[in-house]
Amino acid sequence: MLLPLLNLLQFCTKGTAYRTFFIRPLLFKPLGVPCKMRSPIPLLALAAGVALAAGAAAEAAPYRSESLVTGLRNPRGLVIAPDGRLLVSEAGSGGPASSGPCITSGAGNTLCFGATGALGSFDPSTGSYARPLVGLPSLASAAGEEGSGLSDLTYDGLNLLGVISFGGDPNQLSSSGSALFGQLVAIDLAAGTITARASISQYELDNDPDSPNGLNSNPYALAVLGTEAWVTDAGGNTLLRVNAANQVSLGFSYPSQNVPLPPFLSSPPFPNPYPVQAVPTGLATNGDYVYSAEFSGFPFVAGSADIYRTDATGTTSLFATGFTSISDIAFGPEGDLYILEYATNFFDPAPSGNLLRLSADGLSRDLLATGLTRPTGLAVDARGRVYVANNGDGTNGELLRLTREVPGPLPILGLAAAFRQARQLRRRIALQAERPEA
Repeated sequence: MLLPLLNLLQFCTKGTAYRTFFIRPLLFKPLGVPCKMRSPIPLLALAAGVALAAGAAAEAAPYRSESLVTGLRNPRGLVIAPDGRLLVSEAGSGGPASSGPCITSGAGNTLCFGATGALGSFDPSTGSYARPLVGLPSLASAAGEEGSGLSDLTYDGLNLLGVISFGGDPNQLSSSGSALFGQLVAIDLAAGTITARASISQYELDNDPDSPNGLNSNPYALAVLGTEAWVTDAGGNTLLRVNAANQVSLGFSYPSQNVPLPPFLSSPPFPNPYPVQAVPTGLATNGDYVYSAEFSGFPFVAGSADIYRTDATGTTSLFATGFTSISDIAFGPEGDLYILEYATNFFDPAPSGNLLRLSADGLSRDLLATGLTRPTGLAVDARGRVYVANNGDGTNGELLRLTREVPGPLPILGLAAAFRQARQLRRRIALQAERPEA
């Protein structure tokens, strides 16, 4: 919007002026063209008047953040329901060790059982939040962190599906406190019931596709392509498919990659380069492919998370690289892929997460928002409004809505000042032209 205005006012510079977009640093765009001039001083004043008129709109962030709900217990995946409501999976805060049972997580921490998980529902038309399903199985630390429970939701037509995570050696399934852990489930909100369909974690126990890394299962995200449900197992480093007969099979086993050892780790004892597990997380589908994202494991090197694309036959290819700790992905109404980065520096005491947008062809990406706090879930509605489960590791999670800022009209006073200076400039040029040459 700024560039056409400058051209209209015939703004000239001795060289080329440049400006950057603040939240989305894409390309430096030239805002003027070289020209010859008899007296540069009035044109500098004119340029200042134009900046006054257009500066506020040019520097505005493209997305405005709004907190909708707080107090969420380990919020994870989000989905837009057919009626426009936003459904939220809350993994819950587990329970006390005194009542147990407890398991040992893949990270070596003690997680104890409690019926504290929930399925939440946010109504955008009223701004209200309710929990139509409560008392769902949950595992978490004593502080209510590292929660396992209802982890993601999606629709298969009008049928709601969910996945309940686990986060440990699947040999512990029988002593976890609930037969629903590690399961793909069917959810009937009207009846208030959850029915197990297929055990993702049992597949890891029986088959262990990435056997060198040991037994670990954490079913995390869910999508439907064709007649099958697809689930990422973040602990097993696999993409699994579940057919209509509830049979589980391997879709893709994510490779490990070697990354340079970060400077805060020494070699030895750590090998350099360091072999990093994929830790697949978010899933999204555009109807033709299932796209899956990596979190990328320890030591969580920036730029080591990739995105893969899988067709209905299971053929998988690398789609985009160079991301950091992706927690979720979702498609927008225009076919672009939105990407949620959990943290740009995993070990920062106050990590900052990002929201990005990747073009449908994977060739260009925009940074839309920064400063998110451990974001874990993402959804985009038909109007392009972005919903984020923020502060997702603990019992004080929140639901954010990020709305694209629409630039308003130029301020009338600023525009008037610019044209007033232009009139003054024309008078001065005319007076100079009337003076006899020295």
